[in-house]
Amino acid sequence: MSERQPLLRDLIRSFFPDYLRLVEPDSAAQMWLERITFPAPRDGGPEDSGVVAEVTSRRGETITVVARIEPEALAPPEIAKRLGQHLMELEVCYGQPVLISVLYLNGGRSGIHLESGVIGEACGIELVRIYYTIFSLAETRAEHFLDRPEPLAWAFAALMRPTKRSPEEHRRACLERIDSAPLDEGRRLLLRQAVEAFLPQSGVDSRVESRISIPGPSRSPNPRGAASAASFPCDELPLREV
Repeated sequence: MSERQPLLRDLIRSFFPDYLRLVEPDSAAQMWLERITFPAPRDGGPEDSGVVAEVTSRRGETITVVARIEPEALAPPEIAKRLGQHLMELEVCYGQPVLISVLYLNGGRSGIHLESGVIGEACGIELVRIYYTIFSLAETRAEHFLDRPEPLAWAFAALMRPTKRSPEEHRRACLERIDSAPLDEGRRLLLRQAVEAFLPQSGVDSRVESRISIPGPSRSPNPRGAASAASFPCDELPLREV
């Protein structure tokens, strides 16, 4: 397991309403976000690979929300297989509403996308298909999320690709955003710890550095590199595609 995964899991759990607003905004608008519960985790259970929560919808339904964390992007058949196994381990009953999302720490397409995969077939015939949201953190531009009002977005931004700042400037901007917000000290500390872990002061993780489109010693932005780094403008994030 990546050393970042446990910290990211704690962040998502602590800021779960933020997570839903960022990753599942349409669904979040139909939920009572003050009525979130977390089932007791089991050792070795699916909770180890992410967060599982139950949220009440405005229609009175209890929705199981799965936020799975993967260190690297996976091929569609493989992630569908893992999600199917995840649901089996949760013992989700037929007909029970489930909202699934996957966070890739590295790889994948920039931004947030709706995808689907087959989890059941017989004789080559598709029987069961699930729909889920993919969020590729390292491939997404950081500036949009640093401007978001949700505190969780500022920690996510530390895992993303800055296009207008150097790594150290980006780290400082994330911390300043956290320090200037009206947060209780416990939540502020958790966010600061995340940023400091994701972007160490002595430098930046090489996996992040390799995705930054800021060249040379001058550290000035490269418009061509910034334009080619993602398939759509920053102000169009987050988006959903099938």
